[in-house]
Amino acid sequence: MPHTDYRMRDKYIQLIIEYIKEKPGYEQALDNIKKEVMELGATEEEFDRAVNLITNVKQQTSSPYLSQPDKEDFIAENTTQPEPPKTKFDGYKQKALKYVGIAKNYGVNKKYAAAVAAVLIVILGILPFISLGNKPKPVNNANVAEIPANQTRPAAKPLIPVVYANTVPVDAQKIFSINAGSKIQLTVTGKPKKEVLGFFPYWMMSEYNSIDLRTLTSISLFGLETDGNGNIVKQGSDGQTDGGWAMWNDPNLDKLIAKAKSYGLKVFLTIKCFKNGNIDNLATSDSAQQNFIANVLFLINSKNLDGVNIDFEYTGSLSQQTRDGFTRLMTNLNAALKRQPPASVLSIDTYLSSGSEDGLFDISALALNSDYFVIMGYDMHTPNGDPGPVAAMGGNSNIIGYVSNYLEKVNPSQIVLAVPYYGYDWPENVASPSADMVKILPYAEIVQQSQNLQLSWDDTSQTPYFTYKDSNGQERIVHFDNVRSLGIKYDYINSKDLRGVGIWALGYDGQNKDLENLLIDKFINQ
Repeated sequence: MPHTDYRMRDKYIQLIIEYIKEKPGYEQALDNIKKEVMELGATEEEFDRAVNLITNVKQQTSSPYLSQPDKEDFIAENTTQPEPPKTKFDGYKQKALKYVGIAKNYGVNKKYAAAVAAVLIVILGILPFISLGNKPKPVNNANVAEIPANQTRPAAKPLIPVVYANTVPVDAQKIFSINAGSKIQLTVTGKPKKEVLGFFPYWMMSEYNSIDLRTLTSISLFGLETDGNGNIVKQGSDGQTDGGWAMWNDPNLDKLIAKAKSYGLKVFLTIKCFKNGNIDNLATSDSAQQNFIANVLFLINSKNLDGVNIDFEYTGSLSQQTRDGFTRLMTNLNAALKRQPPASVLSIDTYLSSGSEDGLFDISALALNSDYFVIMGYDMHTPNGDPGPVAAMGGNSNIIGYVSNYLEKVNPSQIVLAVPYYGYDWPENVASPSADMVKILPYAEIVQQSQNLQLSWDDTSQTPYFTYKDSNGQERIVHFDNVRSLGIKYDYINSKDLRGVGIWALGYDGQNKDLENLLIDKFINQ
């Protein structure tokens, strides 16, 4: 209907205006900005109208698309500025007085005008409130070691590499074509008592409507990639459309979001970055941070999402400047998100070892400037190494020990432990097998492959495995998690009163209902 169209147009015009004004030197870059916002979902007409309102707003006050308060905002933003303020506080005061004066000219009550001014400063003054000085300044952080910028921090032991499972797509249609395993689902009698966060990877988009969301509290769309300048990656190195960007523009994504919200779920967007150089630049460049924050705000607002999940995976040692710069980036992003109406959620994905290592994540500082951490409690063994448990609860390296390190720095309510709905299939008796010799197996495939095999149990890691011979007579071993091992992890989450559980990844169990029933048993029907 026309009225609905006007409301949507009004929403996008306001988002575009905020986006343009947050771009440094936007007057000389309107062509590029126009291309960006159109790629992000706006129309050419909406962009042109936004530019007109910024540059010639007095002639646009008859616009049928904007309410009178909106016009006042735009007029205020284009009113000739007085002498530059001497201090940041003077600047805020000056801006507030300007809004009050404009509001009074339109007959607004003075007290109401003052209240409106405060709101306008929050909405239109996002970047002035964000600290983007040349020297990283983590907020409320007394635990940052005084190490000169650019000096490498020695790591206690090699950092875990980029999580392999997060980078390898699986065949969604193959998963849902499998009939093995239980299809009986327990009755859901209420909402989960803990956070149950499911990651929805872009490669599962073809089966979005086959995934049952009723046992979850939230999903995160995985994911859009950022480059070192804070721009969203739209094309891969092969020249093809990036998978995350294709998902973002898939018409079925809006249906998935609507379905999730109809169940009362929160919907987040995962922004990922797996290249050290890009993370270094984002952490140390003011303009890149500004651009990144502006893009994140635009994206989540354009689809009415509930927040953002950050998956930055740095490998090896890094400089103190990058470590502190990442904390500063998250601090500024969180501040901008909390000014959203309503306030948006910020979660950060971290390695199991991050609670004790001086890597990218300064856990104590980040805990003050984010809502919670999603600890990636898997990939202890990957295709890049020897066979072994993917998510061990005991042994030399184990989830209990790693999470204990977090609990010395973070409240349990800020910890979501993510678990694997997959396993790895290695060749046995092969010295240093290459990654291409190892396969990732979603849970549905594991159930199908093992239904006529004898399962074994590792008492130390408290995880299952099985062995078999392939068609070439090669002995192979599969380590994975099932109802029994995941149940132990869920009991641990409840005993430590952690915030909840994360699932990598939604749909990996296909038509099998065992893992959904376990969630119901451990977090809903207790």
